[in-house]
Amino acid sequence: MIKATNLYHSFGDSVVIDGVSLLLPEKGTVSLVGPNGSGKTTLLRTLYGALRPTEGDIQVDGVELARIHRKEIARKMAVVIQEHDSDLPMTVADLVLLGRLPHQKMFAGQSEEDQRLVKEALLRVGALHLANRQFAALSGGERQRVLIARALVQDATHILLDEPTNHLDIRYQHEVLHLIRELATSAVIVLHDLNLAATYSDHIILLDNGKVVTQGSPSEVLTPEHLEPVYGVQVDRFDLGEDIHLRFTRKV
Repeated sequence: MIKATNLYHSFGDSVVIDGVSLLLPEKGTVSLVGPNGSGKTTLLRTLYGALRPTEGDIQVDGVELARIHRKEIARKMAVVIQEHDSDLPMTVADLVLLGRLPHQKMFAGQSEEDQRLVKEALLRVGALHLANRQFAALSGGERQRVLIARALVQDATHILLDEPTNHLDIRYQHEVLHLIRELATSAVIVLHDLNLAATYSDHIILLDNGKVVTQGSPSEVLTPEHLEPVYGVQVDRFDLGEDIHLRFTRKV
């Protein structure tokens, strides 16, 4: 469980995270949504320790994040970010295998179990056929699926993803988010597409100017009353059974 209390983060005089508190459960999918500049990615990076909060506290399973060894953090949190080196000189299989490092003893090397988990993860994201390809030669969508596979083999209790559907076509957007939601773990996802958030989230946190505007179930958060002031567009909501669909129109 990840608990953040009264987080602040600033870049110079610019406050990007402004008093955010949240609780991420042991299981379920939490989506961070909001317009560009709302603080979604900065909050995500703060939660896994890439950035230190200016103020506030983050605890993972009751222990302060700053006191946890980096290898132990890697056993608890797997991260998929947008910024990655596409020129890495290694095969897809070798790159995914890096996700097993937190579980390997020093100088132990890879095991047959590691190899099995790599194959299984690539199969789950529809990328097994890429195993022997060079990572640098892949398309953006292919690289994204491979990076998600690396996070899966890490076997962490929490997976944090920054726009995991970026570069993916519609089919793989839905397949990847469905896969993430079915994991027996906790997932925190930065998403721009509110209709995807409506479909695959258990809990949604709406951010604007670094603050939490509201949070709750998709039905509670994704309303015109909450979204229109934040996004500056007209929002029409259609409830189709248990499904929510949003339509956006520029305000005249």
